[in-house]
Amino acid sequence: MTPNFTLILVGGILFALTVLGYIWWRFGAGDTLSFVILSGGFTAIMDFISSFVARNYEYPGQSALWVFTFIFFGWIGMCGSCLFLAEGILARPGQDMITQHRLLWQVPLLTALIAVVLDLFIDPVAVAAGYWVWFIKGTVYFEIPLLNYVGWFVLMLLAPLAWIQVVQRRHWSYWRKVMVSLGALVPLCIASIVLSLMLNGAVALLGLQ
Repeated sequence: MTPNFTLILVGGILFALTVLGYIWWRFGAGDTLSFVILSGGFTAIMDFISSFVARNYEYPGQSALWVFTFIFFGWIGMCGSCLFLAEGILARPGQDMITQHRLLWQVPLLTALIAVVLDLFIDPVAVAAGYWVWFIKGTVYFEIPLLNYVGWFVLMLLAPLAWIQVVQRRHWSYWRKVMVSLGALVPLCIASIVLSLMLNGAVALLGLQ
């Protein structure tokens, strides 16, 4: 099978725009842009670091611009679909994740778990098809390193957790939501690094990779 990078990029963008359209309809422009920043910007930055700085994996033959564009829209689509699926599972009739305090952390946690389960299917197929290559070989699951699944869990936990905190502030203006979301990028990146190091350290202590 020859990887079709154009098709996967276009498909990722269209799916992300569909998710954003739903968010715009349900929450409005400010919360939608906040979602773009937190679920796309934050996650793409961390994934970009994994690909080009830590050199954990690569998309063969693709430019840095292509990679950033793909992961930016890809994470938006993945985060949004898993987030609203988690809300649908956990919210009782007539309730939602914004007004129910118990869901403020339960929905992000389930979002992360759903995303990891989905990637258990996505990653082996994508690697076999040649869409990306891991430089670190795992020893547990199809030679895919467990740090990949730790990364998915951390990003898909922190991004929706931060976004829910913003969107539930219904009295905030458009620009305040945008500025707070931008300001959250640095602490989110730091938190993701710390949490990833802790979880990957626990995995290493078990002798797994």
